[in-house]
Amino acid sequence: MTESDREDALDLLETGLREVPAYRWVLGEKAPAHAYRWYGEVLFAENLAGMYGVFDESGRLIALAAISEPGRAKGIVDADLKERNRYYVRTLDGFVERFTEFRRANAEASVADESIGIIFGLVHPDHRRSGVLSRLVDAIVEKGRRQGLPVTAGTADPVMSAVYTRRWKSVVRAEYTLTDGPTVWVHRVDPPAHAER
Repeated sequence: MTESDREDALDLLETGLREVPAYRWVLGEKAPAHAYRWYGEVLFAENLAGMYGVFDESGRLIALAAISEPGRAKGIVDADLKERNRYYVRTLDGFVERFTEFRRANAEASVADESIGIIFGLVHPDHRRSGVLSRLVDAIVEKGRRQGLPVTAGTADPVMSAVYTRRWKSVVRAEYTLTDGPTVWVHRVDPPAHAER
């Protein structure tokens, strides 16, 4: 993915993040669509170096995932986005408290010192149940195996949690429940040399 893919990525992020229970909780149940697009902009700017996309035959972006890796710095948020950050922080009721809790809970539920972390994975509604997300995650798990690093991912979707366990033989190493919000299960897929730990 490159900067030129921004608008397509934001279209997918705007709709996809609304379906992710943890992001819906962070932004608030009554958050407008443009708030999801803003949050998508933040995720895109911070994680562009670790973003992977899948495009269909016509060049349309149909799936998107972002990962973190040891030693990789977050991307730079420009002045325009910083100004919008200030706007949404002030106008989304309870956002600061929820965001702070979410960050703290994620940090406390860390399940590996050094790992490749799946930040999110989204598929366009027209392409779900086609194996696109599985292929994206397969590539990330394989990257972890090649580098000898565990792959971690959190999900508040019990169906996705079961898929991680079944397909990638992940183990739930931590879980937390957000205040009046969803429970998040944190999975870890170990590379072969660590699988028996």
